[in-house]
Amino acid sequence: MQDRPDAPVLLEAIADFLMKEILPAVKESDALAYKTLVSWNMLGVVSREFREGDRLAEKEIARLLGYFKESGTGPDTYPEKLAFIRELNARLAKQIRDGNVSNENKVIWDLAREALKEKLSVANPRFGTD
Repeated sequence: MQDRPDAPVLLEAIADFLMKEILPAVKESDALAYKTLVSWNMLGVVSREFREGDRLAEKEIARLLGYFKESGTGPDTYPEKLAFIRELNARLAKQIRDGNVSNENKVIWDLAREALKEKLSVANPRFGTD
């Protein structure tokens, strides 16, 4: 583990550099300006995932385990947590496809809504979810 600056701070510094120095220098090229903006956005996503990803993964695991009425906390590492979430969501999707869950089931809609809000808080926090 590194001391300061940590990964999110470094990513934010690179994003700041892109916006303040690179974007003005490439503004005449639509393609380069667009790629610079996309890169800036991706750096923001990665920075937010560094900061919040593990906590949000734990929340999603807890919700899904609660839905399946299973105990436990899930795996320890972030990549393992993401794989576990995919597995749990695949189980849920299968239940829905198989017709074992009603379209009116508020619990399912709440699971989906919370997962979407959390994903958007990382991918695009400016997107209103309320």
